[in-house]
Amino acid sequence: MKKILTVIILTLSLTFAFSQNSYSIQYQNSNRHEAIISPVPMTTPIFYVRSNQLITKVEVINILGKTVYVKKIRNYTFEPIEINLPNSLDKGIYFVRITFDDNTFIIKKTIYK
Repeated sequence: MKKILTVIILTLSLTFAFSQNSYSIQYQNSNRHEAIISPVPMTTPIFYVRSNQLITKVEVINILGKTVYVKKIRNYTFEPIEINLPNSLDKGIYFVRITFDDNTFIIKKTIYK
């Protein structure tokens, strides 16, 4: 029984290792998108997102993983996009998920003081 359990664990760990390597190779070969959030930290619930890629959606997610704001961009532009969060937003750390026109996304961190 111990021998079978050892073989299963070894097989799973090798499968995980190979899947991690293939993911890394795909990531290195893919186009890398970048975006800038300003100001960081925020003192008001307004910030701007800009990128040299077309942005289709901006989501703000709290530290617990709950989406607190979503803005879908209908008119694609390379100009900075204003994100005006609700005034009821608690101060703290937030993640900003920026989705691009090719359905890739990046996640940035920001602080609301």
